[in-house]
Amino acid sequence: MTRLATMKTEAGPRLVAVVDDGAIDVAERLALAGLPAVRSLDGYIAGGPDLWNAARDVLHRVEGAAHPWDESDLIAPLQPGAIICGGANFHDHLRETGRAEPDRVEFFFKSPMTVIGPRDDVRMDPTLSSKYDYEVELGIIIGRAARNVPVADALSHVFGYCVVNDVSIRDHQIVLDGDGTSHGRFGQGKTFQDACPLGPWVVTSDEISDPRQLRLSTTVDGELRQQGAMDDAIWGVPDLVAYYSSVLTLQPGWVIAAGTPGGPALGSDVELRADPYRRKDGVQRGGYVQIGQVVVCQIDGIGALANRYVVEE
Repeated sequence: MTRLATMKTEAGPRLVAVVDDGAIDVAERLALAGLPAVRSLDGYIAGGPDLWNAARDVLHRVEGAAHPWDESDLIAPLQPGAIICGGANFHDHLRETGRAEPDRVEFFFKSPMTVIGPRDDVRMDPTLSSKYDYEVELGIIIGRAARNVPVADALSHVFGYCVVNDVSIRDHQIVLDGDGTSHGRFGQGKTFQDACPLGPWVVTSDEISDPRQLRLSTTVDGELRQQGAMDDAIWGVPDLVAYYSSVLTLQPGWVIAAGTPGGPALGSDVELRADPYRRKDGVQRGGYVQIGQVVVCQIDGIGALANRYVVEE
């Protein structure tokens, strides 16, 4: 499996390929093979399919060249130029929040400045909100520019996949109206400091034959809060890429977050007019993240984020 990560070292960030016995310095191996010695995942993606294919052959035949590593050394694998988030994309999440299924893809943007690494702390500001939440999502990394691509061709524009935690502050996202309705403010509820843990690495698309088979889960201090699969999503990866490419030209290195299954704390927040129900899979609803708790967002076949929510100093 090709897992491309970014590690912090004394010499600065290093692009590595994570293998069973350690981590391979990508720039070092590419240089030895006479290929461009790109030192960041952003630069690697920009190199295009010719570089990816050549590099894949080089990295797969390397033996005995791995360096020791520790997951605590991982930082965010890339710094995306844009983060496009798919809203309202899982049936059970719509039911728990009392929403009807939309007739088209919903989306909003997170600022790239919100990205943090797979083991970084999420710094909470108690004066800003007491309703910090979590949402495990599949991150889709664009590899080739995409504009008005058909669904059948959409996967050819995907470089790879990662895990995203769409951290949300719900009392800023959802505003209750006096007539019994509510409206959303996604800018204020979704884009704030440390709102986008991302990683732990990027698994290249050739390793994921069918993204609809990927399973997602979230635990808070070990308690299972979310459990779902991409085949329960209303719009799959090709649908999302094709739709967003009809709105704007998707650029290499951009990330699409594909929406979250049911189970965020919002789903049990009656103050914000959620409609709690007992899940058929046995997952029980829990409250908002408390100071010091560790949220683990995992996608089988890709990896996991483990972020502690702490008070900002």
